[in-house]
Amino acid sequence: RVFEELCKLLSSVTTAQDLVAWGPILAAVIPELEPMIGFDQHSPHHAYDVFTHTAHVVAGVSPDLNRRWAALLHDVGKVATFTLGPDGKGHFYGHAQVSAEMAGEILRRLRAPTALRDEVVFLIDKHMTKIEPEKKAVRRALVRMGPDRLEALLCLQEADMGSKGTGKPVEMEQFSQIRELVREIREEEACLSLKDLAVNGRD
Repeated sequence: RVFEELCKLLSSVTTAQDLVAWGPILAAVIPELEPMIGFDQHSPHHAYDVFTHTAHVVAGVSPDLNRRWAALLHDVGKVATFTLGPDGKGHFYGHAQVSAEMAGEILRRLRAPTALRDEVVFLIDKHMTKIEPEKKAVRRALVRMGPDRLEALLCLQEADMGSKGTGKPVEMEQFSQIRELVREIREEEACLSLKDLAVNGRD
């Protein structure tokens, strides 16, 4: 029941302010979120604390539950991996993998469906993966992930990059470039997996 109510709440988010206001309530149910509230990232690339940034990412993805849960938990491991460099800048080495592990534990505790948990863990684990806007790199990503997973990952990465509060990064252009390359590759009806082959075991 708790998981179902959380899904309704996440689906209803329309602005980051919604989630920021609900932060203490969410933290009461998911204690791992509590350290994120007000946590200064000590980064020139981030104007927001970790939870406010997270709220913007949640509001920035489509209301698909896989994407909303991935957005909510994508940085849940940041506090645990935080180090302050000699230059006074914060670093979060390996936070994607730690966040993915923590998300898996949280969703298992909430008794989320296995399919949703697996998809969310995958998206969080890969959310820092750089995909170059080049045809060969995009083709490789399509082969590894498939078009649906790749689009979900792009959606999360785009919301993540656009939710830093420091203005619109130049890198945002890469997402439209990658999507255009995906469209081109799919229109070519390229063979991206075994099931795309025009022969089978019987042949």
